[in-house]
Amino acid sequence: MAIVDIQREGPIAVARYDRGGKANALNEEAIKALIEAADELSADDTVQVVIITGTESRFSGGVDLKDDNLWRNNADAVSRHAAMSLGGVMCDRWRLLPQITIAAVEGPAVGGGGILALAADFRVMADGAFFQFPEVRLGMTLGWGGLPLLSSLIGPTRAKRALFANERIGEQDALNMGLCDKIAPAGGAVEAAKLFAQTIAECPPLALRMTKRAIDQEHRANWAAPYEADQFYLARLIAESNSQSG
Repeated sequence: MAIVDIQREGPIAVARYDRGGKANALNEEAIKALIEAADELSADDTVQVVIITGTESRFSGGVDLKDDNLWRNNADAVSRHAAMSLGGVMCDRWRLLPQITIAAVEGPAVGGGGILALAADFRVMADGAFFQFPEVRLGMTLGWGGLPLLSSLIGPTRAKRALFANERIGEQDALNMGLCDKIAPAGGAVEAAKLFAQTIAECPPLALRMTKRAIDQEHRANWAAPYEADQFYLARLIAESNSQSG
């Protein structure tokens, strides 16, 4: 079974990410599959709205900390940096899709999985869904473009609180603070996202794409500084060093 399954329904496509594991965590194979899916959809001019979702019970539990292909613990510095930057490439591809994107979130969207959802234009959360970003507590920064995305959506003070206190942000709080756009019953995130997508798809396709691009260029011009991947890599090295010395 493919890690990312794409189903097209007229101008709407649903990309379902299902790695098959309990946490639906992001390992190197899954990240590459999501990059390929984004590239495929980007080239499809018949699709105007893309819904990205996980399994029926969880969006994603975050980065797979046990995947050596992703962390390359025994590799040289250049190889490790490139491997750790792959998640940022994935989020970039989804953020830069010309189509309108909606993340349909069931259950947890944690760490890198949460950042992938933030890269979408909109988020629909089911009852019981939540965001959580534990990176700072683990001795790392929020990479993959997550810091500017999170702070632009909920403001710098709330972003700091979410990160420093490792807050679990449920669907109602997410809606109140602008992290979520619509709430659906448990198990109904995709269907609610489809209804939202149908409304969006009523707009002329070219106007949709041009308007999205204009808004993003205005408000996200400096969203991902070139040094962000370096900062994430160095923070990871420090965390590893502290763990070994402890």
